[in-house]
Amino acid sequence: MSDTWQKAMKVGIEVVDDDHRQLFALIQEFNAAAQAQGGAVDAGQMAAILTRLDAYVKGHFAREELLQVEAGYDGYEENKRQHDELTHTLAVFIEKFQSGGAGEAKAATEKMQAFLGVWLSQHILKTDMKMRGRILPWAG
Repeated sequence: MSDTWQKAMKVGIEVVDDDHRQLFALIQEFNAAAQAQGGAVDAGQMAAILTRLDAYVKGHFAREELLQVEAGYDGYEENKRQHDELTHTLAVFIEKFQSGGAGEAKAATEKMQAFLGVWLSQHILKTDMKMRGRILPWAG
């Protein structure tokens, strides 16, 4: 799956779409760092990107979930479950990375690239798109 936000991923809620574009920008930054370094992001850069990604993901999820609760969105529980799953998976990866248990740099980079690109794209296309037209576009 592409690491680029596409118009087909537009949910129609400006704050959510802006967040999604920013998340893809972080993934692109990670992928560019990997490409520039022969497929492996060095430990310092990996730590910095993961820290920013973790903070941004948590903020985005909080904003999106608040919109859903305020709108009485019936897909909230499933969306929250998926958000919690990603947050947990990311936390486990960060812990493994920090403890040296994520494997060698190239393998760790490849695992993170595969997970992030696929998860974000699929979550937006299959879960977040269900919000389209069900939460007011000017919400947030």
